[in-house]
Amino acid sequence: MSVSNPSAATASQQQQPDIQQLVGLLDSLMPLLLRFQSQIPEQSFQAMPGNFAIPNPALDRQAAENLIGDMIAESLRTLSAYLETNAGRHAGLESCVPIVTQAAHKFAVRDYAQAFNLIWLTYRAIETIRTADPRIPPPRAASPDQTSSSIH
Repeated sequence: MSVSNPSAATASQQQQPDIQQLVGLLDSLMPLLLRFQSQIPEQSFQAMPGNFAIPNPALDRQAAENLIGDMIAESLRTLSAYLETNAGRHAGLESCVPIVTQAAHKFAVRDYAQAFNLIWLTYRAIETIRTADPRIPPPRAASPDQTSSSIH
């Protein structure tokens, strides 16, 4: 790490706890995922290469980062489409645009914890606004891939 760039060192130190926080959040999801896994017949996994039972912290970390990155990216797409469609029609929703923009910037620099937090704040703000006007649709109604995403 270069001594000539102290801001890079600080950013790296800040990102480490953020990723640990995300891994902690994902760890709390594990009981739910294990329950889903127990409902799927074991034969479903026999055709897949590799052994999922061998612990590997490096792979776990990379998988957690990829998972949270995908979740954030999908949430950003959903919120962007939702606000593009509805912010001009419903008072109050325009206040969510800067939050989503900031979340997108945080996502771009891989500050996943802050991006996730800003997305959550946006969903909460939307629900608060929808409480005052129930005619406002929920964000999932504007999902860009609504018809193409299905689980078989």
